[in-house]
Amino acid sequence: MLYHTEEIKLFLNSNVIDIFSTSETHFTTKNYFSVPYYRLYYTSHPEGTAHGGAAMLITETTENYELLKYEEDSIQARPIKVNRYPYEINISRLLSNLTQSE
Repeated sequence: MLYHTEEIKLFLNSNVIDIFSTSETHFTTKNYFSVPYYRLYYTSHPEGTAHGGAAMLITETTENYELLKYEEDSIQARPIKVNRYPYEINISRLLSNLTQSE
């Protein structure tokens, strides 16, 4: 995702997107990006290596707060509560690496 930072910024600004969600971010605690006027919420793979991951970008003007994130080998999830009067909406970005056993 880091290689697409400028494309994502252009897309968000051109289309007036309030919430952008993606997976396979390959972020780590030292390797992520930011977009002006957006808050970034992400989960990394628990190994700390640049693979897997899930993220959301939410405009700073959208009232929201973080819920408990989930970082396991097989699942990375980033839930957020968004307040849009008169509703509160829980949204989550999930990356699942589950494999089916034979």
